[in-house]
Amino acid sequence: MNPETTPIRPDSELADVDIEALITAGLAEEGAARRRMFTDGAIAAALRLEPHGVRPYPVRFLARYVRAAGRSAALALPEPLVGAEPMALASAWLTAASTVDDGLVADQAFAQWLDMVAALIAIRRRAR
Repeated sequence: MNPETTPIRPDSELADVDIEALITAGLAEEGAARRRMFTDGAIAAALRLEPHGVRPYPVRFLARYVRAAGRSAALALPEPLVGAEPMALASAWLTAASTVDDGLVADQAFAQWLDMVAALIAIRRRAR
C-alpha cells in the first residue's frame, strides 16, 4: 500500500471498522492484514476508547501485561481496562487475539498493537 495513494479516511468511517476481525486476520498473517490491523484497527480502537476517557497509560499497561504473561493471561484479568465499556472492548479484542495460535509471536504483535492504540490516544489528546 503506497501512502501517497492511500485515501485519507475520516474518523466517522473508521468508527465502524470490525476491530476484532482485523486483529484476528492481522495476527494470523503478516503483510496487508497486519498493516491494516496496525492502521485502521488501531485508529478505530483509539476512537472507541476516546469517549470513555481512557488515557494512554492503562492501554500501555495492558500491553506490558500481554508481553509478560501472554494474551490468555490478559484475557483472564477481571478488568483489563477500568469501566464497563472499556472493559468490554478490551475483552473483545483480547478474545479475538486469543483465537490465533501463534504463541509468543502473536503475543508480541498484539502487545505492539496495544502500544499503537495508546500512542494514538496520546496524539489525539494532544491535538485537541
